[in-house]
Amino acid sequence: MKTTLLLNALMICLIFGSSDLRAQSSESKASDNTLDNESAWSIISELDAKFSENYLLGDSLALAATYTSDAQFGCLEGAEIAAAWGKSIRKSILNNTRTLKFTALSVWQQDEFLISVGTYEKFDSENNRVSDGRYLITWKMEDGVWKIYRDFGL
Repeated sequence: MKTTLLLNALMICLIFGSSDLRAQSSESKASDNTLDNESAWSIISELDAKFSENYLLGDSLALAATYTSDAQFGCLEGAEIAAAWGKSIRKSILNNTRTLKFTALSVWQQDEFLISVGTYEKFDSENNRVSDGRYLITWKMEDGVWKIYRDFGL
């Protein structure tokens, strides 16, 4: 199953393009909102840190607000996303796994999307890693803010 998910992620990556942002002139950047590689990495890093902070605070509504109005979190949509994060937070309190850390491994832009592939880790209060996994997230600008459009665990 993991192999199938990895192959699917690879196909998505190939469809969306290479892992490096395409170099474009500043005139072109102004007209189509293309980001340079450093800016894209910085944006994703800030968004990941804010998401982790809201998870630690137990704020499922803030986590749900991180998603676009037409987002998908796996097979979930709309209010199901907030409910899933609420359930995850409650479980993390019971299991003492409050810290969630993201590490982006690849970030690139394709048209109006930012795509990040990376790993996540959950830690207990003594900083022991309890679980980990991989993700593929497509970010989309909505109301002037980068939000999660598609969120898939790999």
